[in-house]
Amino acid sequence: MDTTAHKEVGSQLAPTTATEPVEQGEAGAAGQKVFGPGSTAFSTYYYWHANGTFPQVRFVNQSVNANSRVFVNISEYSNDPQHRFIGAAKMAVYNIAPYDGGFLAWVEIDWGSPLNIRFDVLIDP
Repeated sequence: MDTTAHKEVGSQLAPTTATEPVEQGEAGAAGQKVFGPGSTAFSTYYYWHANGTFPQVRFVNQSVNANSRVFVNISEYSNDPQHRFIGAAKMAVYNIAPYDGGFLAWVEIDWGSPLNIRFDVLIDP
């Protein structure tokens, strides 16, 4: 049995911490759109200013539970989150893990300085 200490690398590294994205409007159901008669699915968005790789970005939303289906899209915006565009930066949202009260997402923003980021989210609680 090898008892040599191993240096943690890759997925074993502790997650990078950053400020949390801000949900549009007030926390909760403000501005959320419900889909279809009897549907509980809704959409919302969050905005953020960052660059780099973040394995566990926390998105807080009390309507999400551990069994929710969460779909996230990422885009860059100019002066305000309503004016989105596709620029030269590569951006991606990878793994998404819902929990009671929100969800975590792996986010990568491949650019040399912080950018204005908008996350559009569709949630089926």
